[in-house]
Order: sequence, then C-alpha cells, then structure tokens
Amino acid sequence: MARLADTLSDAGHHVTFLVPIAIDERRDKLGVKTTKDVIIVEQDEEMKSKLKPSNGSIEFLWIIEMDSSSIDTMLSWYNEIMILTCENFMRNKKVINDLKTRHFDVAIAEPFTICGLGLFEELNIKKTILVSSCAHYDFMLPHIGEPEDFSSVPTLSSKVGEVMSISEKWENYRLVAETKASLAKLFDAETRIYREEFGMEIPDWKDLMASASLYFTNSIPFIDYPRASIQKTIPVGGITVDLEKIKSEKLDQEWEKVLDKREKTMLISFGSNVPSAKMPAAWRAGILSTIKSMPNVTFIWKYESDDVAFASEYQNIHFSKWVPQTALLGDNRLSGFLTHGGLGSTNELAHLGKPAVMVPIYGDQTRNANMLARHGSVIVLHKKELANEKLVKEAVNSILYNEKYKKNAEKIAEMLWNQPRSPKETVVKYTEFVARYGPFPQMDPFARKLNYLQKTFLDIYLTVFVGVLLVIVFFVVAIRRVFYFVKMKKE
Repeated sequence: MARLADTLSDAGHHVTFLVPIAIDERRDKLGVKTTKDVIIVEQDEEMKSKLKPSNGSIEFLWIIEMDSSSIDTMLSWYNEIMILTCENFMRNKKVINDLKTRHFDVAIAEPFTICGLGLFEELNIKKTILVSSCAHYDFMLPHIGEPEDFSSVPTLSSKVGEVMSISEKWENYRLVAETKASLAKLFDAETRIYREEFGMEIPDWKDLMASASLYFTNSIPFIDYPRASIQKTIPVGGITVDLEKIKSEKLDQEWEKVLDKREKTMLISFGSNVPSAKMPAAWRAGILSTIKSMPNVTFIWKYESDDVAFASEYQNIHFSKWVPQTALLGDNRLSGFLTHGGLGSTNELAHLGKPAVMVPIYGDQTRNANMLARHGSVIVLHKKELANEKLVKEAVNSILYNEKYKKNAEKIAEMLWNQPRSPKETVVKYTEFVARYGPFPQMDPFARKLNYLQKTFLDIYLTVFVGVLLVIVFFVVAIRRVFYFVKMKKE
C-alpha cells in the first residue's frame, strides 16, 4: 500500500495515506517516502489496555505446520487485533471529522480488514479500488464473482504446486474454506462496528467488496500460476521493485569490503516479521554446518540479535541487523539468496535475476516459492528440513555452483525488465481512469448472484437426470402394464 501511495504521489496526485496503528512496534515502519499527507491513528488507552502482550507471539510461526488445521490459530490473533483497531478508529472522532471535510476522488484499501470500506461509504466515496498485497485473495473470489479453481490453482497458503493429487486438492480446498470462515467472523464483527458508528444503512461487507471499481493484485502474470479472472482484476505485481533506483544504488565501503572478500557471496534473510533470532536451534545448526563446509563463500546473515556467540568460530559469516537487500541483490558479486519467500523478496529475486534457496515459514510463502521453482530458478526446502544438514548443503551448493539456476533466474529478470507495460504505469493509468469514469456496476459479474447449483450447471444436469429418470420409469411402468394385460388376456 505504501509503494502504491508513493507511485500515485510521484505521478502528481495528492494522496492521503491513512494508517490506523494496529501493532505499535511497526508504527515507524510505514513505508511511504514521497507521500507527505500521512494521517496516523494512534492507539488510545482503551485499545492499549485490551491488547495482549506480543512478546514471543511470533515465535510459533517458525514451528507451526502450515495446513488447514492451523488456519484458525494463525488468524485468531490477527482477528483480535483488527477488531480492536477498528473500534479504536471509530472512537477517534477528530480524524473522522477531519476526513469528512475533505474531498476524495478515489479510495483504495486492502480488504484483509474491511473497516475502511465502511468508512469510504460514510465519506460518500463511490469510486473504490481494492488491493491485494499477495498474488490474490482466495477468500474474496466468490464475493466479486471471480471463478474458483481448487484443482489446479494453488491457494494463498497452499503447500503444493499446480499438479495435485486427490488429497492435495482436498487440502487446497480446505485451506480456502477455513480462511473464509475465520475472516468472515472478523468482517461480520467489523460490519457491526462501523454500522454502530455510521448507521445501519451502510451496506454489508460483501456488497462493498463487490461494488469496488477495480481489484489490483500483487501478481506478475508471466511468472504466476495461470488462473481465470474477471475484467476488474488488474495484476500490478512488481510495483514494489524500482529497477532503475536499484541499479543506481551505491553500497557503502563496509558492504563493498564484504562482497570483495571471497569469490562467492550468499545473503541469508528471513524477513522482518519472523526474525532469524527466533529460529529453533536445530534448524540454525543446519545452516551453520553448511556455512562451515563452504569456507570460500561469504554468508551475509540478517540477524536481529547481538547474541551471535554461537558463530564465534566462523570466519565467513557477516552478521547485520539490517541489510541493503535490494542493493545487494542488484550487485553481480552476490551469488545467491537464502530467504523465506515473502512476496516482496520473491518479486525482487525475479526482477533482479538471483537464484535462491527458499524456506517458506508461513502464509503465502510456500506458494511464492513453488511459483518460482516451476521456472527453475530456486530450490524449495521445508522449514523443518533446515535441520537436515545434507539437504541444506546440497541446496546451497546447487544454487551457488549449478549454472542452470543462475541462467533461469537471469532469463526471468530479462523478461520482466522488458514487460510491455510497467506495474507503476498500470496503477497510475487505471486509478486515473476510475477517478474519471468509475464506478463500473456494468462490470459486476451476474455469476456472483448465482448459487452453487446454477454456477456449476448442476441444475441443468439434475433436470436432465430427473427427466431421463421419469422417462425410464414411465417406460418401465408402461411395459409392465402391457405384460400384465397380455397375461390377463391369455388367462
């Protein structure tokens, strides 16, 4: 959302970036740079008193198994925070009244929480755009009339690719079903909250989703899994990757020295949400063993703690709490990447042509990793496989020394560099189009209003089946009566 706001600001538009603070630790990580009109909705004392301590709450993401049985556990803490955030926002009359004095042509929101959609309706903003920070949100599809395909399109949290066994298809379906059920509870709660504040005439969240003019998805069609979509869905994946800026970035002397130390260098980073410092010791040992076996390779490890005594004997590790990730990925001296597979890092890998070992931790990361693996530029390991020293060594060695991964990665990067239209241009042009001509009720698929029987033609099949069955019954009865009369006549 931050990069999208900056893209529109850079195009000369006045953008108001509204940020209700859900997690205080991330208050100073808003992400916007050129957008100046930023409204921060701080946590009031009531919200702070209801928030549960978050210390250690993310550690479970390292060890939890990502399947349909864990979805409700994964989302329950998120749902609680979003409900408190929505209530907190509604209590902030100063911000709401300030927004009511302004004029907005278009409103943009990510529907992983729908409190903002109720606000847009109260502000009488009819031209709205929904944005997905993931490739797409499966839970939205039936509400916007977009086809669902659980047989060949991996869902947001899927652990498999497009080729699935019967059990994998069932799990693919269950992942979406559990996500829908969990988020529906959140959205229903948020609907009650914004209706209490703005009035019962504010539409239900399902109708607000459907009435959006467009849906921007963080998908790159040239590398993502193919799937059916409606005309409202516009892929803008890669908008977070500013290639020209990355190519012009200069590394300081510290990083120059690190990259020049050895012939090959590998970056290790598991993102900011699930720190490396919280990794189980057995899994960390698998990485350390691999590093020890490759003394001619420098490993840059984004590690969020000063306690690195466990690696005191290793001469080829450079620990840092922060790394200039895009600048490093854009440097020819970086040979590979060991990463978690967040979509931001995945898109950077794709655009910058770096091979990688991807170790998904949670959420959409397994899908992202498998998506790139089908192009032959990455190797995917299950997070528990980090404890298997042999597997980790083989994967890292292949990425660093098998040229096919590098060539495939560079081929993807060249293709994305030469896309017919950049994601930034797409965002600006379509947003301006919505501002001028939206909303587009004529683009709302009628299929959204059909039930399951109607959508799948089962009503036709059942009608034909019943018709054929009646004909068969009629003939059976008729034949039996004929035989009966013949028998009676003989007697």
